[in-house]
Parts: sequence; C-alpha cells; structure tokens
Amino acid sequence: MFPVRHRVRSSVFAPIVVGFLFGLWAALCSAATANAVGDNTLSSSNPAPSENVTVAPTQLQLVFTNPLANPNDVDQMGLSLVCDGNIVSLGAAQLGTDLKTVSAPLTQVPAAGACVVSWALPDGSSGAFSFTSSIATPTTSTSLPTGTTIPAPVAPGDGNPVVEKSPRVGGPLGLFRLLAYIFSATLVGGVILILFAWPEGVEYAVCRRFLRIVVVLNVAALVLVAIYTTAQYTGRGVTASISPNTWRDLWDTWPGKALLFRVLICLFAIWAVWNPQHVLDPGTQLMSVGIIAALAVTYGFDRTGGRLPPLGYASGIVHMVAVSAWFGGLVLLSRVVLIGPGEIDLVQAVRGFGRIATRAVPLAIVTGVIATYRFDGFSLVTSQHGRLVTLKILFVGFMTYATWVTRRFVLTRMQRVSTLNENISSHLRRAVGTEATAGVVVLALTSWMMATTPIHYDEAPRDDGPRYAFSEELENDRFRVRFSVSPATTGRNQILVELFEPRRIQEFTVRMTPKAPGYDGYLINVPLTRRGAALLGDTGNFTLAAPGEWSIEISGTSTTGDLEALSSAFTLNDPAATTTSSLPPDVASPTTAPPITPVTTLAPAAVTTTPPTQATSPPSTTG
Repeated sequence: MFPVRHRVRSSVFAPIVVGFLFGLWAALCSAATANAVGDNTLSSSNPAPSENVTVAPTQLQLVFTNPLANPNDVDQMGLSLVCDGNIVSLGAAQLGTDLKTVSAPLTQVPAAGACVVSWALPDGSSGAFSFTSSIATPTTSTSLPTGTTIPAPVAPGDGNPVVEKSPRVGGPLGLFRLLAYIFSATLVGGVILILFAWPEGVEYAVCRRFLRIVVVLNVAALVLVAIYTTAQYTGRGVTASISPNTWRDLWDTWPGKALLFRVLICLFAIWAVWNPQHVLDPGTQLMSVGIIAALAVTYGFDRTGGRLPPLGYASGIVHMVAVSAWFGGLVLLSRVVLIGPGEIDLVQAVRGFGRIATRAVPLAIVTGVIATYRFDGFSLVTSQHGRLVTLKILFVGFMTYATWVTRRFVLTRMQRVSTLNENISSHLRRAVGTEATAGVVVLALTSWMMATTPIHYDEAPRDDGPRYAFSEELENDRFRVRFSVSPATTGRNQILVELFEPRRIQEFTVRMTPKAPGYDGYLINVPLTRRGAALLGDTGNFTLAAPGEWSIEISGTSTTGDLEALSSAFTLNDPAATTTSSLPPDVASPTTAPPITPVTTLAPAAVTTTPPTQATSPPSTTG
C-alpha cells in the first residue's frame, strides 16, 4: 500500500488561469483604445441629412472627414438606424479603400416615417443625423379562387419554427468548448499514464480525487457545449435548449452525433474512473478502457468535409489520442505526481511519461500536418483558419522543444535516482507547468479554429435529406434557393423555401402560378433577410386548389442590386382523380401534414453561415 499524499495545490489547472489572464489583458487593451477621445465628423452621407427617401436604399453610406485611425475600428463601430421608432436591421459595416467611407447594407426595408442614423467610433467620435422615409412597405398579395384564403407566411417567434436571428452564443460556446477539450484530454491522458507508466497511482487518494473532479467537470462542460451548440444551430435560444429533448436537432450531422455520443460516453466514464482500480482490474479493464477510448474516438468526427475524408477521420482520432497522452500526462504529473517528494513509483511515473511523450508528440505533429493539408493546403496566410494554424504551429514548436528539454533532464538526472526529492520535483514541476501552459494555448487555438472555415472545407449533406414530395434546388451565379412542397396534392400542403445564397436578401418573393384555367396563383413575400429557411403552412394548412402543373418564379434583391430570377415548375396531383398517392413514404394521407423537422433561419457568423438543411460542423471540440 502506498502512502496517501495530502499535499494538494489550491488550483487544479494553473495553466487555465494563464489563458484567462491573457484574454483579460487583451480585453483591457481594447477597452483602453476605445476610451480614447476623437474628433472625427461626417463630410457626407447617403441618404443625406434631411433627405426625403422614396426608394428603399440598399445600404447606408457614411463618409468621414478624417481617415479612421485603425481599419479594424469599423468592426467595433456603433452604427444604428431607427425608422418610425423601429430598429432597422443592418449588415456588417465595410471600410472603403480611402479609409473614410463606411458602408453598411440594409437587410430590410425601412418603415415609413422619420429615420435617425446614429454612429460612434472607438476613438470616441460620435454623431447622428435624420432623414425621412416615404417608402411604401410591401405586403403579401394574393389572388385566389373564390372561397380560398391564403395563410400568412410563418413569422419568427410566437412558437413558430422559423427564427429570424440565432442568439449570439459564440463567446460562451468557445469557452465551454475549450474547457471540454482540456478536461477530456486530461481524463484520457491521465488514464494512459496510469495504464502504461504509473499503475501505483490508483492507490493514492490525491489521484483518485483528481480523476473524479476532472470527469465531473468534463460532464458539466460537455452538457454546456451541447446546450449552446443547440442554441446556435437551431436559433431557439439558450433557455429553450437546456432540455436534452431539444438536442435531437444535432443528430442531423456527424459532428452533432459525435457531440451527443461524447456526452453519453462521459457519463459512463464517471463509473470508469470514480474508482480508478477499474482501469487495472482484469474484470473491468476492458469496459473501462473502452469507455475512455470511445471518448477520444468521438473527437475524430468533429469536422466533416475537407480532402480525403476517410483519412481525416482516422487521423483525427489518432491526433486526439496523441494530444491527450501528452497533455493529460502533463497535467497529472504537475497536479499529482510532482506535488512533493516521493518513492520510486513516482520516479517511474516521470520516466514512463517521458517515453509516452516522445512517441505522442511526433504522432500529434504528423496527424496535425495531415489535417492542415486536408483543410488548408499551403494557404496558411490567406484565411483566418490558416493564420490560426500558423500560430498554432509556433506553439507546437515550443511544446516540442520543452518536451525535448524535459526528456533530456529525465535521462541525465533521474537515471540512477531511487526517490523523488524536493529539489528534483520542484524543478520538474516548473518545466512541466510551462509545457502545460503551452498546451492550454494550443487547445485554445484549436477551439478558435473550429469557429472558422478552412479553404478546402466542403459542407456535407444531412443524413436524412429532404422529406418532401417535390424538392428542387435552383441556382445561378448569385442566387441559390431550394423550393419544396409536400404532399404536393390538392388541399393542404407545406411549403419550405430555403435560401443558400446570397448571404443577405431584401424583397424576397415567390410567385406560384397554376396553369389550370379558372385559378389564379400566389405572390408570397418570404420572411427572410439572410440565409435560412421559411416554412409556410407549418401544420399543413397552406391550401393549393388547382391540380396540374404550377410554375414557380423566385426573385429577390441583395445589397448590391436585383438578383436574376429563378424559375421552375411542379405538378400538383389530385388524389380524387388517381389511385396513386403522391405522398412521401412517411406521410399517412393527403390531408395529414407530413412530419417536418423544425427549421430555423441561421444567423450569419464571423465564421461561415451554413445552409439550413445542410449539415454544419456544429462547433465541436477538436481541430
């Protein structure tokens, strides 16, 4: 029996504190810049002050007297437009090459009435001006057979499945994803170290307590990742995504499946490591080690697409195992093994980690190079993802050097020692702590990279695909829409309009015209201003009365002008005139609304906005 070691540091993960302090320092620097007082003013604008606007503008344009001190100031600029007391949605502001002209697209038609434009620059300059909007707000118009009424398009809110804007959850999601990386890697790496280098560790109370804390924190972090990922993916909000029942929407993509499996596996991991003896006991070893291995395997599916996908999944799994063996071993050494002097088993643990790290680090580098080739190629400076990869390479280089220095110390100073004295443990603890800090930065960069899109990233389709009797994707150079109808028979129907391109749109309309004599069609204003989907007749109550062929014409206006219209046609069958049902296999009757997966409009992000019925890589946990 080995002695119980009671000396425990007040902080379990000191490197995390360094990461938070770094972020706090950056925030304070930004705040200090923002507090500077400037005197910039407007030289002109479009619309101009006091102008009476009769045609809906596509953008606001402000021309400043002096160039902006920092081109990045446009990203922090406070710009707002309020017409008739209602806030008008604006797109991301862009700075012209003269560094004086700022343009922001309008994503909706301003309401008629008095409009006020307010602006504020990070240097302290601010101002406002007003103009008058005399724009007639377009309304949905219809022309229907006698006795037929048109249901209103599904609008955001009020319990409807279309949400105009997804909640801003990027910051908290990134933090929880980073914590999940750290705790998962620590758990997997700690078990690897115990298995191959320090089986005596299960006898130490401090080791058992450490593993229990890590697995509980990992479960909490993964649950929060699932909640915030669901909120981001569906747009329902964080509170509405707390129930695990809402996480079913994540099942539509491989990264989503991986995240859900990860949460479930981590719950089983509580049993596996609550008593670490399970990892060594022949009767429970296979199941315990299998659970921990499955946890690492799920990280291989965090990002789909890219070149050579099968190689990507395999290398992703190996990469996670290698990084965990290195980082988790470091944390276990610094927080348990090296907290003070000890017997020969502690010396063997340090030597064993040296052997593990010598193999794990090169393996992590090789698999990292494979991932870089798959997603970025040699374009490491032309995209945000590539630049983050470059920064990550620098920290990995430092990590490799630190590993080599630690390994040399172990070989030269610990070959003949039989105990771990205070001097050696203190020296090693500092070296290992420095290396672990670099590891936290590497994992933080990995988390950041997951919120960006690589150059060679291809979005994979959902597993289930459309569940509509008629579904067709229409596109030209600037306009891409999918139009779906089900059950495509006379009577009640559901219509789904999905916008993939452009990123922003105005006056988005769909005209449906039947060729049957005696019937008129629909002109529907689609309630979208950005990429996403609108579900019309969510309970199957969108009535189509004319059997036969219907023509479809889809038009819209982007922030840069009118889009070339898209056109197609579909056939509406009459169940009373044919014995062949046109229903999808999972719809019971023409008058019953087909089961539809709730659809949401995805808000654009700094990353890429994913088309609504195509899989997005839900923010996940490894790079």
